[in-house]
Amino acid sequence: MFHPVVSRPRTASTLAASLAILVVTSGCGGHNHLSEYDFESHSLALVYIAPPRPMLLTGWYDVAANDPVTAVVAAGSGVAKEVSGRRARARLDSATALVDVAGLMSRRTLDRTSRYLAAHPTANPRGADFVLEVNVHNSGIDVRGRNAAYLFMSATAVLLDSRTGREIWSFDVDGRNRLTPFLYGENDRVPTGAITAAVLSTVSVADFQRALEQLADFSSNAITDRLREALD
Repeated sequence: MFHPVVSRPRTASTLAASLAILVVTSGCGGHNHLSEYDFESHSLALVYIAPPRPMLLTGWYDVAANDPVTAVVAAGSGVAKEVSGRRARARLDSATALVDVAGLMSRRTLDRTSRYLAAHPTANPRGADFVLEVNVHNSGIDVRGRNAAYLFMSATAVLLDSRTGREIWSFDVDGRNRLTPFLYGENDRVPTGAITAAVLSTVSVADFQRALEQLADFSSNAITDRLREALD
């Protein structure tokens, strides 16, 4: 059984800027007892608590959907908007079936966290010496702007000592980042190369798929960069 020792864990180098626009704030009550533990060669697992209703914010009618990272893009008063909304919803549903956002985020987060702590990653939380619990409160894609789309997420990350249940480190993370352009000139009505509500009807399944993959990377980076910073 693992016992904590008063020893500074091996730390990562100085945090480099990772995302172009990222606002991260800490909530009250965060813990940082990292210096009291030696993580090297001990096992680390990740428990991911997915948000129940991630969203696509369009400015038309923003509600959460029952399946991951989908949302109803609902009608305005006109038939054209109603038809556009239904078709966009169908394409987003198709993209969601192709992208395991929770799986991508969990694997990337566990890999980076284990590397920073010099711990051994494991898929079994019950047998791990440490558990990183990631509770994502909300996440999604905001396309309400006129010129760009943004990824957003809010989560609480807690690193636990499995033997005692003690919270070693915890942090509330809120992030927002401009979505990397991913439309490649297929449509002249998208001059900025970004999804916006005004051109949502032109966005393909492949476009939504790339956006969801970026959302998984962004969410993982927002959490692991805060841990890396705490170690430093």
